[in-house]
Amino acid sequence: MANATDFIASVYDTLATTFNMSAAPNNLFLQMAWPGFAISPEDCKDASGKYDVNLAEELFSSLANIVPVMDKSKYENSAYTIDDIYDIIISCARPNGVPDANLEANPLYKMFADAQYEFVLSQKGSSKDPMETYHKSIATPSNWYDETATSFWTSVNIQSNQVKPATSNPLFVKYNGLKLLDQGVIKLKSAPTASLLSTNLLRNINTEKNLVSKNFKTNTFTVSPNLLNTSSKMVFNKMKTATAARPTVALNTSFRNKLVTTNLRNTVVRPIPVTTFEKNSKVFSTINMQNINLGKLMVKPNIYTAKQALFLNNMLIKNLPTQSSVGTDGFSISFKYCRVNIDRPWLNLALLSTKNWSIYGTNSGEYSNGSSENNTGIFPLLPISFILISKVAITANWSATDKENLTNAVSFGPFDVRNGSFNQNTLEIKGMQIIGCLSKLTPMLAPTASPFV
Repeated sequence: MANATDFIASVYDTLATTFNMSAAPNNLFLQMAWPGFAISPEDCKDASGKYDVNLAEELFSSLANIVPVMDKSKYENSAYTIDDIYDIIISCARPNGVPDANLEANPLYKMFADAQYEFVLSQKGSSKDPMETYHKSIATPSNWYDETATSFWTSVNIQSNQVKPATSNPLFVKYNGLKLLDQGVIKLKSAPTASLLSTNLLRNINTEKNLVSKNFKTNTFTVSPNLLNTSSKMVFNKMKTATAARPTVALNTSFRNKLVTTNLRNTVVRPIPVTTFEKNSKVFSTINMQNINLGKLMVKPNIYTAKQALFLNNMLIKNLPTQSSVGTDGFSISFKYCRVNIDRPWLNLALLSTKNWSIYGTNSGEYSNGSSENNTGIFPLLPISFILISKVAITANWSATDKENLTNAVSFGPFDVRNGSFNQNTLEIKGMQIIGCLSKLTPMLAPTASPFV
């Protein structure tokens, strides 16, 4: 009978068929989260227990701001954020062959200045922390977070006789999904003590910092900063005096012209993206372990901002040990799902797809080579839809070993089981979770090399 590997591959194949991925363009991928992102409706409710659209918007915007790792089948947080990288790109973009004295009149440069203006306008303050900001992303359907809406979601039922061998699922095999399963499907919890939890958090944060430092060049080059105090200002590690003569440009009353003028008059060293762990370092330094549910290894609702909670939840379970499923077969599953589309009104993808410009101080394709092969850039993929699931019930002939492991587990394959419980031979998982997303390749960024590399 079908084992856990066959079962998870069949879930992927069912969703891939549902979204017609076999006919999708070759720049679009279905990525499964390992594990999924559990969604607490309490994070979208105010103090009186009523849904708050602003809290829901902030949570969704934070989820939609994650840059995934370049992987065709696995959705994983890269620790970079879309708004940080986009801010850097539009602030540092330079049309090819245009001297500084002529930049103000260049149409392409004005388009990037307009993009900066729209980006600044879209920034909003957090409802929970006045020092936190985010850039609004719009969800469709807008009531994605409402538990009562799940009754209208699409139902999926996969019976045990419908579970096919993993090797017969072409997309899953093609996109190296079997390698994910070889690493183990059950992620086990560590001992839930406050001291060990604090140590693990610090270790995971430092590991993440080292990876980012290793994978991103830190050479210094002069670039143009943004006019306002947006998130890009936080990524400059030091200032320096411009070596070239500064052009004299008369100030104009229009915001756009002031923006262009300020860009021309100032120079700073090449920026490095602010990563999630850096933005939230203050959270770790002041974290109260009473705000962590030690049994479930997740932060309690309504304490941290959406960004902070995502950061901490990721760090709490990152690098936990995995265990293979042993002796369980006869899998079947039922759940409801909703595809939630993402619109970022502040991100001008058409502008990024234009030609004949560079990112000051970078090689062509340094942020993305526009391909799914050998794409080592820091912005290779852009999520366009989340797959939200609810009312999950997994039935199987569970082995004693798997049952014991799952009672002390964070996840089973792509499923977050921290809110799960056994009812006879059925693993029931309460609440909602993002099990994966549809992501598309970003264009080549930058399309050409900077003359100042």
